[in-house]
Amino acid sequence: MNSGKKNNVLIVDDERDNISALKTILSPEYTVYASTNGKEAIETILEFMPDIILLDVLMPDMDGYDVITVIKNSEKIRDIPVIFITGLDNINAEIKGLALGASDYISKPFHPAIVKLRVQHQMQLVERLRQQALMTEIAHNFLANANNDSLYTDTLRMIGEFMDIAIISLYKFDKSKNIIICQNEWLNPKLNLQTRIGDTVEFNEKIYNIVNNLLLNKKKVLFSHSSNKILKDHIKVRRQHIENYIVTPIFIKGNMSALLVFSRAEDVKWNESETSLAILLASIFSGVFERDAIQNAEYLSRAKSEFLSRMSHEMRTPLNAIIGILQVFDLLGVPDNIKEHCNVMNNSAHTLLHLIDDVLEISDIEYGAFKFSNAAFDFKKMTWDILRETDEIATKKRQLLECKVDNTIPDLLTGDSKRLKQVITILLDNAIKFTYEDGEINFDVRVTNSDNETVTLQIIVADNGIGISEEQQKNIFSIFEQADSGLNREYGGVGLGLSISKRIVEMMEGKIWVESELGKGSKFYFTCKLMK
Repeated sequence: MNSGKKNNVLIVDDERDNISALKTILSPEYTVYASTNGKEAIETILEFMPDIILLDVLMPDMDGYDVITVIKNSEKIRDIPVIFITGLDNINAEIKGLALGASDYISKPFHPAIVKLRVQHQMQLVERLRQQALMTEIAHNFLANANNDSLYTDTLRMIGEFMDIAIISLYKFDKSKNIIICQNEWLNPKLNLQTRIGDTVEFNEKIYNIVNNLLLNKKKVLFSHSSNKILKDHIKVRRQHIENYIVTPIFIKGNMSALLVFSRAEDVKWNESETSLAILLASIFSGVFERDAIQNAEYLSRAKSEFLSRMSHEMRTPLNAIIGILQVFDLLGVPDNIKEHCNVMNNSAHTLLHLIDDVLEISDIEYGAFKFSNAAFDFKKMTWDILRETDEIATKKRQLLECKVDNTIPDLLTGDSKRLKQVITILLDNAIKFTYEDGEINFDVRVTNSDNETVTLQIIVADNGIGISEEQQKNIFSIFEQADSGLNREYGGVGLGLSISKRIVEMMEGKIWVESELGKGSKFYFTCKLMK
C-alpha cells in the first residue's frame, strides 16, 4: 500500500511488440512481468501472484478465453482482476470475456492514457478489496478473542505490514497523571528500531487543543500530520529520526482515550486511502476500549453495525453517481456496442445497490432502528404481483412456478406489506437461484389459525434444487452465513437475505425454518400473524 512500493502487472501476449509497448506505458508505475503463451502465463501467475493481468484474446494453443477459465477455476488466483487486450471489433467477443469473469477491456492499438486509467482503476478496486478483507479479519479477531496486549500488537502488525511503514504505536491516556503511555507497538523488522513501550509523553494544553480541535472539526478530519509544528516539536525526540507520521486520536464518548501514531521512514505523502485506514482503525479501537463498562455481546453488535453502516453509506454514494451517469447516457443515446457495455454496468451497479441495501438493513436491525409499520393491504393482490414478477425470472431458466393460495384468506389484512413482500421475494429468488434449469418451484399459502382480530398464515416455498445438508442448515439464518462458503462464487450473494427474513418474521410474531436434503431440494416455511 506504500506509495513508494510498486504493484505487479502481468502482460500475456504472443506478440512481443505489444508487450514492449505496454511495458513502456506501465513500467514507470508498476513492476511488469510478461508471458508469450497461456501455459507460461499460468506458471508465472502462480509464482509471482500479480495484482492485475493484461491478457490477449487471440493466442495459439491456449487463447485468452482458455487462460481466464483456468484462472477463475483456481481457488488461489481466481480473485486476480483480468483485463482483456484485443484488436477484435466484436461486441460478442467482449460479452463472452465479461461473462467468463474479465474485469475490463483494452483495445489495440494502445492509447497510453486509456491503458493507464483502466489499470489504475482496477488497482484501486484491488486495494479497496484488500483493505476491506484486512478490516474484516481484524474484526473477526476481536470477535473470537478476549482483549489482551498480544491482540492489539497483532492488529498493529497486520496494519503496519499492509501499509508497509516503519512503526505503529498505541499510546494510552492516563488522565490522573496527564500523560500518554506507549502501551503497544509494531516495529518494521527490516529497520533497526528500538522499542518505545513504556515511554511517556506529557499531555499538555497545546497537545490537548490539537486533539480536541480534531473532534470539533466540522470536516471530520480526524488525524494530525507531522507538518503540525506544535505536535512535531513535542514528540520529535521520541521519533527515532523518523519525522513523517500521522496521529489519530481514539475517543470514547467525546473524550480522548488514546492515540495511534503511524510513522514511515520515507518522505512520501500519506494518501487518502492510508489516512482513511488509520481513522478506521482508531474507530475500531474506540469501540474495543469502550466495551470495558459494557458487556461483550453489546459491544460487538454496535461495533459491527457501525462498521457496516459506515461502509455501506460510503459505497452507496459512488454507485448512485455511476447509475446517474448511465441514465444520462441512455437519454442522450449511444452506439449499440457502447449501449451493451452500459447495460452490463447498469445491471452490476443495481446488484451492488441491492446488496448495500441489505447491509444497511442488517445494520438497522442491530441498532434496533429497523422500521416496521402497520397498514391495510390486499394480501392476494400483493401475492400475485410478486408471483408475476418472479415468474418472468423463472421462465428465463425454463423453470415451472406453481402457486396455491388459500381462498379463506381475507381480502384485506393489516400489517407491514413491504416487509412481508420482502421475505416472500427473498425465498422465491433463492429457490430460483439454487434450482437448475427445467426445475420446479412451488409456492403455497394457507391459514393455520384465525380469530375475530387476527389471522396466522403459513407460507411455503419449495424447490427441487441443490438442497442443503443437515449440518449446513444450522447456520443459514445467521448473518453472513451461507449453506456453503463456495456458493457465493457460483451463485452470488453473501448470505444476508435469510438473516433479514428471520428478523422480519420474528417481528410478525412468526417463525421460519427449513426442511431439506442435499441434492433433493429445499422447503422453506414461515408463519406470520396479521390483523384483520
